[in-house]
Amino acid sequence: VVHTAREEGVRHIVVTHPDFPSQALPIEDQIALAESGAFLEHCFTPLFSGKVPWETAFAHIRAVGVHRVVLSTDLGQPDNPPVEDGLALFADRLLEAGFSEEEIHIMAVHNTVRLARGRET
Repeated sequence: VVHTAREEGVRHIVVTHPDFPSQALPIEDQIALAESGAFLEHCFTPLFSGKVPWETAFAHIRAVGVHRVVLSTDLGQPDNPPVEDGLALFADRLLEAGFSEEEIHIMAVHNTVRLARGRET
């Protein structure tokens, strides 16, 4: 689908939940998608709920590279933290795992702005 979308001129493609159990894309596929220009969206809720191990997501983010990753929360459910806390909690876990503040800023802010503006910045 990503390849065909690129052929049809779609400039920004987001593959969401690449590690979620129902799709669990192999890391080789995630890297290939990123190399083809797609962004991989990693969401806080599947990590927080234990559906996806934190270490799996950390390893996949590192393998794909922060310039092709977007962070989101997927929060809003009554049993999870408040929406407004999600990215901060996600950033804390990434910092604990050794990601730099700059890398987190790229994933949480810079790449999101690139997608929202519809162009490379």
